[in-house]
Amino acid sequence: MADFASRPTTRSFRRRPKQRRGRERVEIILAVALGLIARDGVDAVTMTAIAALSGGPIASVYQYFPNKSAIIAALHSDYLSKVEKLIGEGGGNVDDIATPRKALALFERTFDLYRRYIIEKPHSLDLLNAVHADKALAVRDIAAARAQANFLSDRTKHLVRKERWRDYSDTVFIFCHTAASTIRLSFMVASAEREKIVAEFKSIARMRLESYFTGVHPRFP
Repeated sequence: MADFASRPTTRSFRRRPKQRRGRERVEIILAVALGLIARDGVDAVTMTAIAALSGGPIASVYQYFPNKSAIIAALHSDYLSKVEKLIGEGGGNVDDIATPRKALALFERTFDLYRRYIIEKPHSLDLLNAVHADKALAVRDIAAARAQANFLSDRTKHLVRKERWRDYSDTVFIFCHTAASTIRLSFMVASAEREKIVAEFKSIARMRLESYFTGVHPRFP
């Protein structure tokens, strides 16, 4: 299992449930909030709406979450856990990544797995929009991208000259962060343009990453 311990946590619960009944109540609250995001967008998520749709008094929502931001934070934590599990399961072992071709395949597979996740859970895009509107959560999302980058670079940097490891790590971080941004962009344009954007990103990323493996770096005037 991948270790993403470098990702910081953000407190979301007013009181973390200890009993099964409390945990079930929290799961219902989060499921309702996610359903509202999927149906109407993040602006539809209010404490009143959640209470009305979750079958309990509004006090039972405030019992666990102090505000809407805390609910968004909890949903973001769940999203990150699922994405990190996906990346970890697709990462393979270092010993299996013995050639630049296999390393490049790892990056493309990671991108495709994440894109498939977003296709299957398009409400994640609305959730991420809410996350990026919150400074503390945006910082955590960036830190998560860095932790994911560390995971990928640690599995492939043995193919890069040691003096280039720092630069390589920075490039992989940019890959992780802009991959998510590219996928979000692709869902905001017409379907005819979507695949072109994805293909162009893959081409640019492959060219830049490959330069570390070959030692031939492009020069710009």
